[in-house]
Amino acid sequence: MNFKIVKYNIDDLVVDLKEMSQNLTTTCSSRATKWQVTGVCQKNDIVIIALNQVDSLKEDYFFADVRAGSVEDIEQEIRAHWQSGIYLLGIININEDENIALYRREK
Repeated sequence: MNFKIVKYNIDDLVVDLKEMSQNLTTTCSSRATKWQVTGVCQKNDIVIIALNQVDSLKEDYFFADVRAGSVEDIEQEIRAHWQSGIYLLGIININEDENIALYRREK
């Protein structure tokens, strides 16, 4: 099994979440080698995503704004996505008031 890391600049995420979501999903699923996101972390303005090689991939990934003012709001947002079959992989801090979540959705 192989391991891979992809990196994104926060500025790129802020400019176009949809394009960056498609880029990550394409990186994971559109090549002969399939990759599954296993972790996400952040160091300053760089988002680091860990990928493991898998035999097949039946999920896609997307970044989404987290519009929550409190911990309770974030919990409710995570639960609402979970009830729709969308699972949180991590939250990226843009600034004190803005966050972006990375979600996984099964196809």
